[in-house]
Amino acid sequence: MQEQQPFHFSYPAMGTQWAVTVWDHVQKKNLLALQEEVIRQTRLFDATYSRFTSASLISSLVARRGRVRVPSDLVQMLRLYSRLYDLSCGKCNPLIGCTLSDMGYDAQYSLAPKQHIRTAPDFHDALTIVDDETIDLHQEVSIDLGALGKGYFVDVLSAFLANQGVERFLVNGSGDIYYRGAGVPIRCGLEHPGDASKAIGVLTLTEGAFCASAGNRRRWATYHHTIDPQTLVSPQTILATWTVARNAALADGLSTCLFLVEPERFTHAFPFEYCILSDRYTVNRSAGFTAELF
Repeated sequence: MQEQQPFHFSYPAMGTQWAVTVWDHVQKKNLLALQEEVIRQTRLFDATYSRFTSASLISSLVARRGRVRVPSDLVQMLRLYSRLYDLSCGKCNPLIGCTLSDMGYDAQYSLAPKQHIRTAPDFHDALTIVDDETIDLHQEVSIDLGALGKGYFVDVLSAFLANQGVERFLVNGSGDIYYRGAGVPIRCGLEHPGDASKAIGVLTLTEGAFCASAGNRRRWATYHHTIDPQTLVSPQTILATWTVARNAALADGLSTCLFLVEPERFTHAFPFEYCILSDRYTVNRSAGFTAELF
């Protein structure tokens, strides 16, 4: 008996391509309803948390001070950022939006750095998390969720599919993935940072999150999408990082952090595996990162 082909769809969102694959035997009309809801939720998340949209919540917070009621999703992301901020000694800072904008990564995608580039404020001086839906803003903040926002939303979609009773699925936010395998493993390629048509290795994943970050993405001037908020430069000695963790928000955030600080800063705080590729094409990986490297 021939195996049923999985239901697969892709769509553009958050400046990149998203894709969802479902292997369950589900009626076509129900799959199409799932697809419609996934795309609706994605558009709503992007409209709420994009730094590039003037009508977004993130844009509105720049002018706010004092106590502000916000969605619980934002608080959850900020809580993870707070832990990563502390563990990285301030290198992972979501308040880097003004810095990125001044560097040219602005709402117009001008990619033209200004002569003066503002630095990100101290996370704890500028913002206090009050409860699950409330924050205090003590000074002007421009929040950029790029270090883990995409991974967080991969988890949101994964939870939605699981709550709908889907047993085996893959959510892929352009390299940030969560796979629920129902015991069936898949093979994930580690993209070559110098040639996107090639892989430097393959990881077998049965369940969980697998995220990647590379310096060849979103490059302009002397920068790429990872910026050190303290030195105002993009790290050049690391070409790519890959992480495996229990959820995509954590894997996504750590894959960014590993460009900025050594992995030992995080290994006592989170269960995760990692692989780091240097500019000399040498590899540093954890004992549990079991990918086959070519």
